[in-house]
Amino acid sequence: MRTNQKTKQIFRTRAKTFLQYTFAIILLFILKIDPAAAQGKLTGFVVDDEFNEPLVKAVITIPGTLISVLTDQQGKYVLKMKAGDYFMEVNYPGYFKKQYNMTVADDITTPMFIIKLKKNAVGQTLQRHITSRESKNLFPQTIEDYSIWQMDEQAGNQEFNTILKNIPSASFHSNGNGFGDSEVSFRGNSPLRTSYTFNGILLNSPETGRVGSSLLSGLTDWSQQLQAETGQASNMQSQTSYGGLINTLSYLPKEKSGADLLAIYGNNGFLKTSATVHSGLSKKKFTSSFQVSRTSGDGTVQNSGFEQYSLFMDLRKELNQFHTFVFNVNAVIQQHNRNEQDTIGAYNIYGTKYNRDWGFLNDKPVSWTTSYNRSPLLSLTDFWRPRKNTQITTKLFALFNRSAQLIPAGSFLNILPSDSVGQLAFDKITDWNKGTEVAEFGASRQPDSNGKFINSETSGISTLAAIESENRFGLRTVVTHTVSKKLDLNGSLDLQYYHANHFGAVDDLLGADGFSSYSDINQPDGFVVQSLFKSNFFPTYNSPDKVAFNYESAIQTGGVSLRINYRSGRYFWYFAGSGSMQNMQRTDHFNYLSIDASQKSDAVLVAGGHAQTGIGIKFWKYHSIYLRSSYGSYQPLFKTLFPSGNNWKNEGAKNEQVFDAEAGYTIFSRKLKVEALAYRTQLTNRSVIRYNNLQTGDAMGIVNGLSEVHRGVELKTSYRIGGNLQLSANGSLGDWKYTKDAEAQIYNSDNQLNSTNALWLKNVKIANAPQFTIYSEIEYRWAHNFYVRLNYYRAERLYAPFGLYDFTNLAVRTDFAQWKMPKYDLVGFSANYLLKVGKKQTLNFILGGQNLLDTEYIEQSATNLNEDNPRYTSNLVNYGMGRTWFVGVKFAF
Repeated sequence: MRTNQKTKQIFRTRAKTFLQYTFAIILLFILKIDPAAAQGKLTGFVVDDEFNEPLVKAVITIPGTLISVLTDQQGKYVLKMKAGDYFMEVNYPGYFKKQYNMTVADDITTPMFIIKLKKNAVGQTLQRHITSRESKNLFPQTIEDYSIWQMDEQAGNQEFNTILKNIPSASFHSNGNGFGDSEVSFRGNSPLRTSYTFNGILLNSPETGRVGSSLLSGLTDWSQQLQAETGQASNMQSQTSYGGLINTLSYLPKEKSGADLLAIYGNNGFLKTSATVHSGLSKKKFTSSFQVSRTSGDGTVQNSGFEQYSLFMDLRKELNQFHTFVFNVNAVIQQHNRNEQDTIGAYNIYGTKYNRDWGFLNDKPVSWTTSYNRSPLLSLTDFWRPRKNTQITTKLFALFNRSAQLIPAGSFLNILPSDSVGQLAFDKITDWNKGTEVAEFGASRQPDSNGKFINSETSGISTLAAIESENRFGLRTVVTHTVSKKLDLNGSLDLQYYHANHFGAVDDLLGADGFSSYSDINQPDGFVVQSLFKSNFFPTYNSPDKVAFNYESAIQTGGVSLRINYRSGRYFWYFAGSGSMQNMQRTDHFNYLSIDASQKSDAVLVAGGHAQTGIGIKFWKYHSIYLRSSYGSYQPLFKTLFPSGNNWKNEGAKNEQVFDAEAGYTIFSRKLKVEALAYRTQLTNRSVIRYNNLQTGDAMGIVNGLSEVHRGVELKTSYRIGGNLQLSANGSLGDWKYTKDAEAQIYNSDNQLNSTNALWLKNVKIANAPQFTIYSEIEYRWAHNFYVRLNYYRAERLYAPFGLYDFTNLAVRTDFAQWKMPKYDLVGFSANYLLKVGKKQTLNFILGGQNLLDTEYIEQSATNLNEDNPRYTSNLVNYGMGRTWFVGVKFAF
């Protein structure tokens, strides 16, 4: 590789050795500490006042001394002290503290029983109902909760999903390291099947399955609680998919007035600032919160800078004992440059921070991958309590997403000139567009009869913008009825209307005199483009003339969900089911005459649903097991149903059938917690669309009827050494593969079948998701308010995807070689220090970093050429994110 590769490897080896020795010395020093002998014990439990849920890591201190302890997984604490009278204080972030006068006697355990802390927030119950947040201690499914401390530290990370790396079987996809472009998947499933909800609103696009980069990065600013379910979630949403759920809950207005100011600085110019103001609960039962934030930076790869502004507003009014209304506004305006995949050979030459899609024009940087986004989200919620044991929560919401993605268009895109450092030579491109001879293009460009150089979709070289104008309206109603202390019933209704306009526009002529579009069949002689897309931070999305493509997508969805929960002292059982209908239709304005009935496709009405049941059993105080199984039929995505550039339908796209089972065992005590589980998921009727790695004359490849099995084991452990040190280790071992052969259908641009290729996929591994992961962390606490965490992550058994032509020239099945990508190790850290500077004022210092050794590793590949292949360096890959760090301070008053 590059000449400095050996030096960097030596540095990483020495740095890793230094960290190991430092870590060992700290550990030995801690373990040698001999606390003062204790003659008495003070014990109790700390729980949430509203939900009776344990508050893990609540802080119990004796003010004026260094005596402090944290609660365990049960919310239990044990203080060992000499006999005497003490003044005790109980604290937890976001909750009102409590203080007690206590007496401890020699050789006697003094029980405090249950201490209930009240949260400094308004509307917890309302939020729980509409979001269907589960109680981890009860629900029989693997669930990961993230505390307020963790979410505060998450504010310093560039990517929202990085906080999820500690979850076994989680795969993080940075997708070229563009701001907000990352995705996460669980247990080898497609990231398009990972569901994201925010305050009960499903954020995934019904067209692509993705969440827009602006909304995804906005979650970092708005979320105070996060809950992740890695299996098929039993969330009260009829449209959540089978690939896991990331359930985010926003900040709640505080009961007492106050404000938070946040400032964070990181590598590559990363800067985040925000201000949050809480009005407090008035005598007339009105409260509000308002937040504004700005995030910017240069990005971790070349020319991947970004800038974002976000807004959050929460207004709520309790009208009477029956009704409470909440009005929310969330908005993001964002601009960021992206990075596309490139070959290993290019990265070997130019470095892993290389970005091929930019250069300089007249000494100013120009990018072909800039993305513009604007995403206002409005919602109105009514919390109605018609009876003591019945709550009905109804939410109306509207999302107006606007986005534009710059792309190159025209001729000679496969031989664009670049300079000595691999950047695009935009000066040469503009020269050629004006008729000047450029060696890379061969013959000079000729003008038209008027002596003008006019570009089009297929001639000249231009910068276009792919624009999406999306409107989404929805209604969500959740009904909860408590039959008895042991039994409650839940139901929900979800209705959503989605409509989007998709069209191209001209952004930059790159020196040409004009642009004529010939893509609209209704204008066979073409038309001259008058209005261009003006790419700036506040673009006007609907004003430019439409070129290249112009179509509409309309999707209507309706569904219901039902769930029964039964609990006793030792048992928790539930049964859940949902059913939904989805109606999809595509209207194409360029590829069909306006009088042609085919301009609007036939409506495709598809039913789906799932059923799930689970049981949790506590055998005795510290041991429990759970069993869960589910079956679901999930509608295909719009892009799977209409994969080409017109209304041609993929007739082989069917509902994906998923059968999933999971069994888990948990043991925990005051110091030790172990969660172990095994799972198996059978997936059939899956469809994959491929647009790259094709041959001349091919436009796309379709593989329908894929069958997969995902099975594996997961382990989460933690052990507390004394009161200050905690060790945790999570791991997963998966076996994710295809279970039968398939067939690829290759089509040309006219949707005519070019070829049919047999795919010998049986036992081929699922790609781009590490099937063996380890995440370990050590946390040390000084006093009661300073935490330091060091973490280590390893990923192995990462495979490249099969190609549609990989099997055409093979004699036997065993000749197929799937590239097993190199394993990699990452080291990270975080720290948090809370300092009281007054009765109500606090300073919270946070810092952290990821990939401290700046390890270079391949995270994803689009091609399958193993190391023995002479074309190995032609693999199209994404390298993972390099070293990142941040420091920040939050002032609350």
